[in-house]
Amino acid sequence: MMRNTHQTTLQTYENTQPDYSNLVTELKELNHSEDALTFLLESVRVNGWDEALKLIEKMKREKYLDQHQNKLYLSSDGYWRTYIYQNGKRKTVRKKSQKELEDYLIAYYQAQNAPLNPDKVSLSDLYPKWAKYRRDNTSVKPKTIVENANDWKRFYEGTELVNLPLSSLTPLILTRFFRNLTKDRSLTARNVSNARGVLNGIFSYSIEEGILESNPLKEVNFKDFDYKSVEDQINNVFNKVDVDRLLTYLETKGDEPYYLAIRLFFNLFIRIGEFKALSWSDINWDDRTIYVHKQLLTERELNDDMTFSSRGVRVSNQMKGNTSKGYRYEYLTDEALEILEKAKKINPDGEFIFMPFGKPMTTDRFNRTLKKCCEECGVTYHSSHKIRFYAASSTYNGDNIADLSVLMGHSMVSS
Repeated sequence: MMRNTHQTTLQTYENTQPDYSNLVTELKELNHSEDALTFLLESVRVNGWDEALKLIEKMKREKYLDQHQNKLYLSSDGYWRTYIYQNGKRKTVRKKSQKELEDYLIAYYQAQNAPLNPDKVSLSDLYPKWAKYRRDNTSVKPKTIVENANDWKRFYEGTELVNLPLSSLTPLILTRFFRNLTKDRSLTARNVSNARGVLNGIFSYSIEEGILESNPLKEVNFKDFDYKSVEDQINNVFNKVDVDRLLTYLETKGDEPYYLAIRLFFNLFIRIGEFKALSWSDINWDDRTIYVHKQLLTERELNDDMTFSSRGVRVSNQMKGNTSKGYRYEYLTDEALEILEKAKKINPDGEFIFMPFGKPMTTDRFNRTLKKCCEECGVTYHSSHKIRFYAASSTYNGDNIADLSVLMGHSMVSS
């Protein structure tokens, strides 16, 4: 609605004041509120063109300075300072006056927002635009953007490939890049698939923006490369002997929340994010069930300067896999009920079942505690993710795969 109102106001001035056409173009680009536009246009009528240009210049400066999220400050040596991020690295900027520093930042962000030259644009030019486009215009999770940033830094940042003009990236150049990347067999097929996903995303974005007509990566045969062998998963999960030893040891550790949480985790077919989000209201004590219908996510948001915010926690009702299969009831064993009764005495009114120190449980602390306990009782450590595999493998009898799939919240039995 606001955009239509803007268009009506601006169109009125374009029709009645032809000499102001350049001014109107600038106002459209600034995209301020209707009140601001009306005020500025009225200022043109009353105070003339020069005053309007001053107001526009002020608006333009504010537009670019608002993108800068770091403090500008006067240091003890008399210089004004701040910092920016270039190619993922922090760079300090200092100027003799606040205005000089602001002028520098405005020029910097103008360059960041400038239209790309299709003949010269490179992967390094497009990567930040693609990342922010996904943040602002798609449903991609912040966690995925963080993972993409890590893959970009690991595989591409600082390489010759990312500075070549996009139009020069042929299937042959890309093939040789990935062949060199995989020649020593230090990367698994999954590692390369993640790296490939970043490039595919950037190429798709460039097609959408009209920079490329096709994706050259689609013509690269990734079956031709050499990958690191993946460890046999049968030896990469807990076994019954170790679990029995670990749980027996945990019983001697008392009722500290993380010790109880690890014990309960071994009694459920659940993901760590789902586990952290469990609430007392999810339990039906009479039916001996617990309802899994949400997850607790720890996320870092992408900033405009390509840094990431500090970690924040939120509850999501969208389950992994984005299907209804994630919502499920799980049966509570006698041991699970006993653990929950102990947890209830510690934290009877908490938002979540486990809230160590009055705060939601964290995955890092859970796994650190698990690792410490494994080491103390002589058991090979595996992360919380592997506990789910143990629960499934120890329950599988050859005929109950469909039931296990439901308990684990898989969208397909084959998962």
